[in-house]
Amino acid sequence: MTIIESIGVVSIMPFLAVLANPENVQQNFVLKKLYTLLGVSNNNQFVIYLGVISLVIVVFSAILKILTQYALNRFSSLQRHYFSSRLLRVYLKQNYSFFIQRNSADLAKILLNDVDQVVWGVIKPVLSILSYGLIIVAMIILLIFYDPMMALTTAGVIVSFYALMFYVVKNFMKRISQEFSISNKERYQSCQEVFGGIKDVMINHAHDYYYQRFDRNSRVYARHYASHESLGQIPLHIIETIGYGCLITLAIFLVLQDYSVGTILPVIGLYGVAAYRMLPAAQNIYRAVTTYKFSQHILNGVIHEFELDSNKNNSYKDTKQIGFSSSLELVDVCFEYPNYPDKKILKNISLKIDKNSSLGITGKSGSGKSTLMDIMLGLLQPTSGILKVDGKVINQENVRNWQSLVSYVPQFIYLADMTIAENIAFGVPKDQIDFEMVNNAAKLAQIDDFITQNLKDDYNTVIGERGILLSGGQRQRLGIARALYKQPQVIFMDEATSALDTETEKAVNEAIQSLNGKMTMVIIAHRESAVAKCDCILKL
Repeated sequence: MTIIESIGVVSIMPFLAVLANPENVQQNFVLKKLYTLLGVSNNNQFVIYLGVISLVIVVFSAILKILTQYALNRFSSLQRHYFSSRLLRVYLKQNYSFFIQRNSADLAKILLNDVDQVVWGVIKPVLSILSYGLIIVAMIILLIFYDPMMALTTAGVIVSFYALMFYVVKNFMKRISQEFSISNKERYQSCQEVFGGIKDVMINHAHDYYYQRFDRNSRVYARHYASHESLGQIPLHIIETIGYGCLITLAIFLVLQDYSVGTILPVIGLYGVAAYRMLPAAQNIYRAVTTYKFSQHILNGVIHEFELDSNKNNSYKDTKQIGFSSSLELVDVCFEYPNYPDKKILKNISLKIDKNSSLGITGKSGSGKSTLMDIMLGLLQPTSGILKVDGKVINQENVRNWQSLVSYVPQFIYLADMTIAENIAFGVPKDQIDFEMVNNAAKLAQIDDFITQNLKDDYNTVIGERGILLSGGQRQRLGIARALYKQPQVIFMDEATSALDTETEKAVNEAIQSLNGKMTMVIIAHRESAVAKCDCILKL
């Protein structure tokens, strides 16, 4: 693009020189040679040929610029895809404790917004600086060949002006960049909280709080974005005036030196076209630099997120296969959350669960029941002590193999905005779902009758975001069906029947108890009656 731009600028000069003074054809060696080469019969025809050649070059230059811009945009946009995908993979490698400590709205903002900002605010500006920088350098070199002093003066004026402008605004850009990032995070968080807990918002009349919170941060976001855009555009209007003034001054200077119109016109044409190419390039570079400065704070944050990938403790290698044929064992396990190192949740827990036996865990809220289950699931690593399966210690190298053998029914079931079948076979592509296994799991969880008799499309019914179309008990039974679809060797249930009515709870408990002796079960319950038929009961 730079080469063709330079040729386009150079091509205008002979055209204007011959147009102003046809005698230049005989006086200039290059023009004379070109005249002979084109085989024209007179000067007028030669002028037409030169004009057409210059126009063709300019048109070709425009086409090439369009293609170049597409290439830059495509490259930049694909970086957005690559970075987002890579960062999601980095997040998915992290331990469960990482997600406990981080706000999900912040992670979504980084993935969907900050990565975009890095691409449009850092990568694209750097590419613009490179491409337009080459054009400016090429224009300056052309002008140096013609008049070194005038070229260096022109370059000095443009560079000094933009450098001064950047020096004036850089600290302001840094400050609003930080506020911009914080307000954007608050916008995302407000939206997620208000839509995720809409029932609580409505019952507690928290509409005004969330509206004001979003409105305040959205206003800051919009103001700072507008400030950034304006600061990037202001110099253009000033430098255009300066450039126009310089051309007029140059023309007056040449007239005072008694140069003829035939000499003045090509010079003005050369500098005019060069300025026409240089000023937008200089403006684009300035905007790129200010955009980079504005996005620098966000860039640093995204870089920090990618550094999570360098933590080898968080990467799952899946190098060691594991089976379950004998027992699951906890040995002297202690646990405390990283955010609260002084508060021990579990202390010196040792227990052994034989294959195809059942363990019931009871205790008050906050006694550590769910934390203990998370450790057995391999989601949390004990602060001290070990988890063993068939005598093998479960660690980062084999934890995923262990998790492939177990299923989990949480107290609060997560349901995606998909069909019943897809929610039961969670994580399995739709074309790979075994519908016979889905049906069997639903029957065992006592929800098949509801699906087939009350839902219009049976197992193909879309249940809405978070299963909003279902009752609490129905959601819970879907969670149990999901756990059973996996045909696990160990099933963990954390208050799995807490949302069910007494009659349904009894039926589901009977279904669960029918599995006793067929698979290993670990059941958390507040009521001891729910775990009364377990082989062993642990009270925390």
